Amino acid sequence: MALTDLAIRHARLPGKAYRLSDCHGLYIQVNPSGSKLWYLKFRFGNKKNRMALGPYPLISLALVREKQADRRRLILEGINPAEKRREDKRGGEPLYTFESVAREWGASNIIWSAEHSTALFSELTGSSIALNAAQSSSRVSGTCYVTGNPLLVQL
Repeated sequence: MALTDLAIRHARLPGKAYRLSDCHGLYIQVNPSGSKLWYLKFRFGNKKNRMALGPYPLISLALVREKQADRRRLILEGINPAEKRREDKRGGEPLYTFESVAREWGASNIIWSAEHSTALFSELTGSSIALNAAQSSSRVSGTCYVTGNPLLVQL
């Protein structure tokens, strides 16, 4: 059954958190502290995901349903809404790959000869580490200890 604004406003404060479901994976979680938070459950690539959409009443029922429809359109287009949100937050910064980080690391060591850098880089890119990194879909984030730049590496 679809939620109404009245039902959300009169949701009782529980001893523990509980959910009031709307439809198509949209629900509001009512916490013991009295806060009410919107979430969207969805599947992408056979993985379950949960995405926060904001607090109630700051985000109204009508607005959250619009957000839900936008996220569902992205899923139908083959775009993971959680990944898109992360990319938007990053502000268009490039996603570092194993190769780009290896090249930056090699270029930062100015005491190496050109031959040594070339040999090391070809060894790194041809190694099983690089092949495993290219085949996996995991992410690593942190700070480059050489340059101090923030890293978000898709391995």
